[in-house]
Amino acid sequence: MAVNRSEYTKISFLFAKYLNGTCSKTEADEIVSILEDSENDISLLDEVSNQWDRLSSTQNDESNLIENQQIMNQILDKLHHRIHLDKEKDANKTVVLKKSVSKVFTLFSRVAAILILPLLIYSLYLSYGKFKTGSSAAGRLVWQTVKTPAGMQTDFVLPDGSHIWLNSGSVLSYPLPFVQEKREVTLTGEAFFDVTRDNAHPFVVAAGKMNIEVKGTRFNVINYTDEKFTELILESGSVHLIYVDHKGDKNETQIKPGELATLDNTRNLLSVNKVDVSKYTAWKEGMLIFRDDQMDEVVRKLNRWFNVEITLQCPELKDYVYTATYRDETLPQILELLKISSPIEYSITDRKRLPDNSYTKRKITITKRN
Repeated sequence: MAVNRSEYTKISFLFAKYLNGTCSKTEADEIVSILEDSENDISLLDEVSNQWDRLSSTQNDESNLIENQQIMNQILDKLHHRIHLDKEKDANKTVVLKKSVSKVFTLFSRVAAILILPLLIYSLYLSYGKFKTGSSAAGRLVWQTVKTPAGMQTDFVLPDGSHIWLNSGSVLSYPLPFVQEKREVTLTGEAFFDVTRDNAHPFVVAAGKMNIEVKGTRFNVINYTDEKFTELILESGSVHLIYVDHKGDKNETQIKPGELATLDNTRNLLSVNKVDVSKYTAWKEGMLIFRDDQMDEVVRKLNRWFNVEITLQCPELKDYVYTATYRDETLPQILELLKISSPIEYSITDRKRLPDNSYTKRKITITKRN
């Protein structure tokens, strides 16, 4: 049942207690029950905006209030983070079961969205309000960390208005206050950056052995700790890239739009090549694009996308070249398409339950077809 006007006072009271971290389990359950009903979206967003207004009213600088409200609007636009789920279909399941599972996922995304709001609001408050002068109560920076679980993607807005997309199993950290001499972030995993231009405050990404400095541009960075290479793909603008070469010397170079900079982390060697940028950035739109990619590269991307463990049994399969574009296909559908277009067979091993009640990754073995 949707929230009516007579309930606003109670809702406001519950949200205030929730944001202050003082609500009881019963009161928290009430908030969750409200979230279950999609008809409450407008009322909930209104209430969150009201809480933001109360928070921002503690600041004296009117220009800051306007800036904060613009940022809050951006957050509300991105309230329901995209949750990438493996929507595998089982023909033996009933329609009722499918609807039930869908409802659970919908509730999860709605609850998750509301649960992250206090963190986002508090981050903005620290960045633009209490810590506007550039120092915390302890005189040190406060670091915020955003993590994306394996098999999912998400996006969010930094305090300066820069829009960040995080791919599966990625971690991005940034300090508060954020806008100092430089806007610095650290990345492990993969992220796409749409950086708000600020010539006076360069935006710096620390990605393993690669440091990237921009004023305002769009680019993708891949820096997974279990991979040999760190990659930078520039969509627009310009990038100042800094790294230490195999001789131990500090090197700096400019990357141009349409270029891929690849740093071999073992040998500390950098190579720069022209590429199709969309192939590397389509993941933030929910697409997987392969263009003459070798099979081991296809497997690497599928493993991260679906949080599975695919292995190639035959070494000669690694050199097989594959081209395809996927948007909403499930993993079984992709495997079947691979089977049709490639000389392969595959087998799937079900997940195993571990002593801590978690489950192993689903394992897929790909072999050469006789």
